[in-house]
Amino acid sequence: GTYELKFDAASKTMDGHGMPKKEGNDKNWRKASFLRELSPVENVLIGDGGGTEWNFEWSGGSFPVKFKADGYNHFQCDEFPAHSHWTLDDDKLTIVWGEFGKYEMAVNVAEKSMDGCKVGGDPATEWRKSQFKRKLRASVVMESCD
Repeated sequence: GTYELKFDAASKTMDGHGMPKKEGNDKNWRKASFLRELSPVENVLIGDGGGTEWNFEWSGGSFPVKFKADGYNHFQCDEFPAHSHWTLDDDKLTIVWGEFGKYEMAVNVAEKSMDGCKVGGDPATEWRKSQFKRKLRASVVMESCD
């Protein structure tokens, strides 16, 4: 849905309603309050709000990938396209890369790098590495997700 929220910087809260505003509808309200700062790993992946681009490496070469901060956590690779997502648990990044499999990567914030492997794969042959390239610009274009 579409919502209109007013931000109060002093209390770090948002107050508002669904759109269109329905006067007299006591269920048409929304509130949000600040929960926590982003972790260092979240910051390195999200960048300035648009996500980040990384150089992804495996035994067959390397190519650019994007970790998007689009509300769906899309993972994008133009060279190997698939409907893909990323999740984070502490410093462990999981990439669910459609037909290409599932990968677990350990994120090194200080070096802006990652090391990992295909889930269930042999680390000697199914290894993956990644190095930060750049922050992506935050976009006002909304993406959909099935």
